[in-house]
Amino acid sequence: MVPIGRENAYELRDHLYNKVVEWAQIDPFKSCFLYFLGLSNGRVSSFDFAVLPLYQRCAIAGLGVLDEVVSRKDVSRLLGQAAKIDSTPRPWVSDVFGVMAVKWLVLKLDDDRITREFENWKSGFLAQQVSSHGLNAFEKDIAVYVNSDESAVYTSACVPLFLHYLKIQRISDHQERLSLIDRFMGEFRAQAQRDASTAFLSLMVYVFDQVNQDLAVVPPKGWSLGDLLGFLEHIPVGLKRWTWEDVGRTKGAEPVKWPIMNEYHVQNLLYVLLAPVFKNIADEVNLQPVGQKNPRIDLYLPSLHTIIEVKYRKNMKKSFPALVGEIAEDASLYRADAKYTEALIVTFLWDCTRATQEHAKFKEGVLKIGGINGCVVVSAPSTIDC
Repeated sequence: MVPIGRENAYELRDHLYNKVVEWAQIDPFKSCFLYFLGLSNGRVSSFDFAVLPLYQRCAIAGLGVLDEVVSRKDVSRLLGQAAKIDSTPRPWVSDVFGVMAVKWLVLKLDDDRITREFENWKSGFLAQQVSSHGLNAFEKDIAVYVNSDESAVYTSACVPLFLHYLKIQRISDHQERLSLIDRFMGEFRAQAQRDASTAFLSLMVYVFDQVNQDLAVVPPKGWSLGDLLGFLEHIPVGLKRWTWEDVGRTKGAEPVKWPIMNEYHVQNLLYVLLAPVFKNIADEVNLQPVGQKNPRIDLYLPSLHTIIEVKYRKNMKKSFPALVGEIAEDASLYRADAKYTEALIVTFLWDCTRATQEHAKFKEGVLKIGGINGCVVVSAPSTIDC
C-alpha cells in the first residue's frame, strides 16, 4: 500500500512501477509482459523457455518479445485441453492477461482451424469468469476484449485506452479519448489503496505513461489553442538566425543557404518545430474522398484535435483573395470527414513577397470563414530569395 501522503500521480506511478519490476522478476510471463510494454529497460529476466508449461510458452509467444516460438501442433494441444481437471481449474481460467496473449498468438498464426479451436477453448471458461466474482472490473474488461470484437463495451477507461495505445482498437473520437483519459486518472489514483496483480499494474503504468505523451504535457497542464498560436506567431524571432550566407563562415567553406521554395518546405519546417512538443504529430493525413476530391491534411495535432493548413505565397501571381478561397474550400472538405467535424483549424501562411501591408486584412478575411480558429502569417526573412 502506498504510504499516507503519497498523492502525487507521478510519485504513485514510480511506486507502482517499482512494485511490478520487483514482482515480475519471479514470473517469466510477467517479466515478458513488462518488456512488451516497454517498461523493463530492455531486459527480460532469464529463464529456460523450453521447460515452461505449455500454457506459459504460448502466452509468452503471443507477446512476440522473444525469438522462441511454439509450433502450431503445440498451440492446438493447448487449445484442446479442458478448463478443469477433477474440478480443479487450470491456471489460465483466472489469468485473463495470459489468455489475451494467447489470443494474440492465434491472430498471428492466422489459421482458421486454430481460430476455431481457440473460440471453443475460451468458451469453456471465459464467459463464466466474466459473470462470476472472481475478476475485478478491469480484468472483466480484458476478458470482454478477448471474448468480443471491436464493438465491445467496456466499463473501465483503462482497458480501452490500453487497446488504443497498442493500436489494437483505436479511439478516433478526440473528445471520447479525452473523457476516457480524465476517468483513467481517477482509476489510476485509486490503485494507491489496492492490491492488484502485477500484470494489471504494469498495464496501468503503461497507460499512464502513454496518456502523458498523448497530452504532450509541456507545459504541465498541456497546450491550448492560444499556446499553439502564440508559438507559431513567434517563429520570426528564430528566423533571425536563418542560415543564408553570401560567403562561407569558415575557411574554404562554401556558402550555405537554406531555401524555402515550396509549400512542403514550410510544412517540414513546422513539423521540425512542433514534433518535440507534440510527439504524436501527423502529416499528410488522407481523409475520406468528397466526390472527385481527395482532401489531405498538412499537419494534425491529435492532442489538440487541431489541423494546421499550410499555405505558401511565392510571388505576386498568387493573390490574397485566391488564398482565402483555397482556405475556405480546404476547410469545408476537412469538415466533411466525420472524424474531423469538430477539429480546430489553424492556417499558417509563409509569405515570400513580404507584403506585410496586406497581412492584417488577409487574417481578418480568413477568420471570417466558418470553422477557422486561427490564422498566422510569417514573412520569409528578407535575405531569402524564395
